[in-house]
Amino acid sequence: MKAILVGAIYDSMDHDINISMNELNDLAFACEIEVEHVVIQRLSKISPKYYIGKGKVQEIKKQLEDIDIVIFNEELTPLQVKNLTDELDKPISDRSDLILRIFESRAKTKEAKLQVKIARNQYLLPRLAGMKEELYSQQGGSGFRGSGEKQIELDRRVIHRQLLRYHQQLQDIVKQRQTQRQLRKRHQHKVICLVGYTNSGKSSLLNYFTNKKVFQQDMLFASLQTASRRVMIKKHEVIMSDTVGFIHQLPHHLIQAFRSTLEEVKEADLLLHVVDSSSPYCDMQIETTNQVLEALGVKETPVIYVYNKIDKDKYAFLNPKNPCVFVSVKEHICLDELEEMIFHTLFKDYEYIELYIPYSEGFVYSHLKTLYEMIEEEYLKDGIYVSLYIDVKEKHHYLKYQYQRIN
Repeated sequence: MKAILVGAIYDSMDHDINISMNELNDLAFACEIEVEHVVIQRLSKISPKYYIGKGKVQEIKKQLEDIDIVIFNEELTPLQVKNLTDELDKPISDRSDLILRIFESRAKTKEAKLQVKIARNQYLLPRLAGMKEELYSQQGGSGFRGSGEKQIELDRRVIHRQLLRYHQQLQDIVKQRQTQRQLRKRHQHKVICLVGYTNSGKSSLLNYFTNKKVFQQDMLFASLQTASRRVMIKKHEVIMSDTVGFIHQLPHHLIQAFRSTLEEVKEADLLLHVVDSSSPYCDMQIETTNQVLEALGVKETPVIYVYNKIDKDKYAFLNPKNPCVFVSVKEHICLDELEEMIFHTLFKDYEYIELYIPYSEGFVYSHLKTLYEMIEEEYLKDGIYVSLYIDVKEKHHYLKYQYQRIN
């Protein structure tokens, strides 16, 4: 499939056109669409009728030989889609539609598929009038509705019913996820969430820490569902969760659809903000991710900025945000330093302690075992020796069992 990409520069725009068009090209590539031409027009403001000017539409019309689709850099209104389709007589797409296509092809879990269906229907609903215009215009005279109007109302009711059903199914999955989070809290498992721009290396980092691999590939939106794994950080078991990557100009209804997945971020004890240090736009990518996190209400959670891909050697002039660490997940560079930072951030309120628990009070040992990871355990004559890092707020409960070494 071959395409023309169309963008506009206008007075009130809030994004860099070069960054945005490069991303649009990457989105098209991820959809297996070959870009033949790129058209950019400078305007004082966006045309409500065509997005771009009428003259530019006619210029594009002359370039449509062997072109299958025309893709616009921003989300088009239903009226713009209809007018452009009428003028160009080609399928019209936009950034939101491309992202949805990628999500639809990549979603694997039931939850991700439901979220994509919700986002697609929310995108489709206001565009039905333009898509059904040829039917809608068939309405009859005064006093009754024609078949076209009945058809569009039927389509709307079908979509509304589907949205209701999808939301109910998604809510059941959300309840299961909430139960899992409560169990983690009960067992005092620390939770780390990997966040960041799409294709920054989050899934690769999770795979480094765990034996149960998640899908990773050098492409936009390789991961669409939260993958949570138990990992060991210096003999401490924690939960590490991958999340869907963010992108500039991410459509609002997509953020809303994936909100249940992103709720995991709000419950985290630590965020690892993974950054592609080789990208010339990494500052913008950091800002985009932080804006989405702020929109989710994530403000006080500790963050470590993980500047990945230093093996590409394009990070010399970065002005990094702190606390930070520069790593290469691919080449395993400085990952020990990252693990050290994670440990000291998560367990700064923990203290190393050695205990000797009599067998007669085995319930104390069993209770500790459910709360903490044991560093050492040894069954002795009259009791159990254990060493562990314990929350300083809980330490006073176990002082009477403190093990005294004899020099």
